[in-house]
Amino acid sequence: MRRNSIFLTLLLILNSILIYSQAGNVGINTTTPGSTLTVSGSFAATYRSVTTSGTVDPKDYYIAYNGNSNGTLTLPAAINGSGNFMGRTYHFKNTGTAQLSITANGTELIDNQSGTGITTVNVSPGYYAFFISKGTITGTTWELILLSSSDNLPIAASTYPFSTVSTATRQNLTASTGPYITSEIHYPEGTVINTGNVLNTVNGKFTAPTNGYYMFYGSTQFDNGSVPGAPNFAWVVLYLIKNYSTNPNNILVQSYHPNPGTLIGKNVSCIAYLNAGETVSMAAAAAVTSGNVYQVVVSSLYGYKIAN
Repeated sequence: MRRNSIFLTLLLILNSILIYSQAGNVGINTTTPGSTLTVSGSFAATYRSVTTSGTVDPKDYYIAYNGNSNGTLTLPAAINGSGNFMGRTYHFKNTGTAQLSITANGTELIDNQSGTGITTVNVSPGYYAFFISKGTITGTTWELILLSSSDNLPIAASTYPFSTVSTATRQNLTASTGPYITSEIHYPEGTVINTGNVLNTVNGKFTAPTNGYYMFYGSTQFDNGSVPGAPNFAWVVLYLIKNYSTNPNNILVQSYHPNPGTLIGKNVSCIAYLNAGETVSMAAAAAVTSGNVYQVVVSSLYGYKIAN
């Protein structure tokens, strides 16, 4: 009787799960599985929330990082032979307020389609990252499938570096006596938006708080109407310059105009990759027909991080 009872129990369990097989395929709640595994119903996997750095567990599937300070989650080490987990996927969401870094184990690398592997992928607050194991044991052992924001466009008042500034104050600059003498443009009237205080209005520098791609747009008006004698410009150039303090000739983009008279507006824009701590400044150079001073006015600079 005991054996019969166990057998009936197993039958009831199998009947409640509704597992079927056909042509080598397995189906759950379907009698016609069209794939190796077909599930006609919902699917659930491990959800884990963490607030500090740690190691990703083999049993993990989705990890939400809800930390208020920067943290690092390390992917599992690759396995050769038995136990190799090629095709294993992990999902990460930064639900906190600080930077999350996903890093490969030891000397392993992550393939981010750049041509060479990287050790770490940074996931900013509000961003999601999706990884898959390549099954390899050296070099690029993981592949970054997707890195995206929860929003189509992050709002300006988020933790993403963002600034926009405009000033109507005239700035006196030294005119050029040679090919180039550049001067940074400053913004003494302050900023409209300055998330994370990334823009210093005193020296005109936008400083990148984290590695990534940034978009910049700058404009100014070269105006000698208030300079004594109102000298004409022989030429004017507007620049965006990376790391002006250490390398004032590190030009990202420039806009040149010859013989513009006494008044002309110029603008420049670019996308640049910056490491944390690197800067971008808007700068100007100009030659005048008399004297050694020129002025810029109505200057504005917009800077925004767009991607890691």
